[in-house]
Amino acid sequence: MAWWEEIGLGIKVERAADALAIDASPGEPFFTVTGLIRLTGLLGYCTVAVGGANTCQFTLDPDAAGAAVTVLDANLDITASTEGDIISIAGDPGTNLMAGHVCVQQMLPVAPRGVILEAGVIGFIATAALGTFRWVLYYKPVDDGATVTVI
Repeated sequence: MAWWEEIGLGIKVERAADALAIDASPGEPFFTVTGLIRLTGLLGYCTVAVGGANTCQFTLDPDAAGAAVTVLDANLDITASTEGDIISIAGDPGTNLMAGHVCVQQMLPVAPRGVILEAGVIGFIATAALGTFRWVLYYKPVDDGATVTVI
């Protein structure tokens, strides 16, 4: 990566707006990670209000043999999310998914240099089929040829 690519958030990958689905661990597959990456941002933009209890969480289901599913954040009930709200991860598996009302949210405040992820599948756990979100992920490859793609 050239020096100027290190200044920004990295490569942007977008997942089109889609209704949330009920899914337990390891979660509904959202993104495939091939190779070691540095996750620099992961956010969801609410396009249809949640309107009811819906506890959510991101996970990484690693490709490595025998590796366990890893949570990327502590779960959070996003009941109050309305159109225009933004949710994001903090960068610490013990910190709740962050929900910001209407247009303002931090990305990875606990891990400002990013979170290193192994190859695998980033999934989204939801306890209810309520709400619609558009997802944006930013990353920088650590391994040559490492990528993130939408599932």
